[in-house]
Amino acid sequence: MLRDIYKSIGGFESYGLISMIIFVVFFALLILHTISIRKKDVEDFSRMPLDDVSKESDKFQDS
Repeated sequence: MLRDIYKSIGGFESYGLISMIIFVVFFALLILHTISIRKKDVEDFSRMPLDDVSKESDKFQDS
């Protein structure tokens, strides 16, 4: 039954190819972006949650 439905839809097989190309290109760009991030930026990002908490606690201690 599903084969009949798929055969009646014209050009259905191209959707699989297009979606696979989009998937591969997206993750290839994501990997390239991740590799190209500078180490200093990664260290800054890793400290961000702690920096926000320490700044807020400093505001309360100054008051």
